[in-house]
Amino acid sequence: MSSVGAIERLARWVIVQAQGTAYRGVGGYSTDSFAAKGDRRPFPQADVERDQFEEFFKLFGNFPVREAIRGKDVLDFGSGYGGKTVEYRARCGARRVCGVEPFDNMVDLSRKYAHQRGVDVEFQRCGSTDLPYSDESFDIVLTHDVLEHVEDPRRSMAEIRRVLRPGGLSVNLFPVYFGARSHHLDYVVNLPALHWVFSARTLVRAVNHVLTANPQFGTALQPAPRRSFDGGREVLPGLNGLSGLHLKRLFEGFETLGVRRIALGPRGMGLIANTSWLPVQVRDLVTATVACILRKPAVGPE
Repeated sequence: MSSVGAIERLARWVIVQAQGTAYRGVGGYSTDSFAAKGDRRPFPQADVERDQFEEFFKLFGNFPVREAIRGKDVLDFGSGYGGKTVEYRARCGARRVCGVEPFDNMVDLSRKYAHQRGVDVEFQRCGSTDLPYSDESFDIVLTHDVLEHVEDPRRSMAEIRRVLRPGGLSVNLFPVYFGARSHHLDYVVNLPALHWVFSARTLVRAVNHVLTANPQFGTALQPAPRRSFDGGREVLPGLNGLSGLHLKRLFEGFETLGVRRIALGPRGMGLIANTSWLPVQVRDLVTATVACILRKPAVGPE
């Protein structure tokens, strides 16, 4: 028990010490958290998402994602606060855009944001495996930092495939769990690789201690870790343990048009991350995000 306590105290100490460095926490993402930092814009989260709009397309390299959206029916799977979702209609010229999220408050804010922008976009609340749309409803389904959060990414991808028309595209951007910066603890600490050093349970206890002592972070206490979607390990709250080892199974039923591992470091260090001779676990460690383009086969199996 004493050794467990010592490890937890070490994790707390590391988090607290990081606050005096460039690795300090950035605070929560709630409206109240933005207001506490003096940001009283009516839709701060949507504005942040909108600012990331152009960067999203750059991460797919030469594949013309933006051009592919024009004139198409588009689903934003995990649309957040609607910042990018609205732009798919306003700037990309999509014929129809729908966004889905599992949280009522986010759907409500997204609808208000779209109304304020004067852009016709539909937002619906639903889970990650029960999309409220019939088979073959969309030409393109986009996900951005979503697949690492859903309960089971394999089931979510199967649902995406269901609502895609034959020949439709699934455009996805997501980190892998063991990436150095993939712990999603940036609200309290940005130090990389913490989840390599400390267990998920230790980190949750340490983070909650820091949050209790420092309410200025503007984030609720974190729930206990859960099992990864494959049952292999405990993972940090809100994450499912998706790793590079799962990608082949994840992409089943699709034609893979392109997969790019964008690594940490200057200009993404893409050549290092894409070095196929390295074990996938090693590539995961230096991966910041995975950008993949998948296509639903135009003709089903005989």
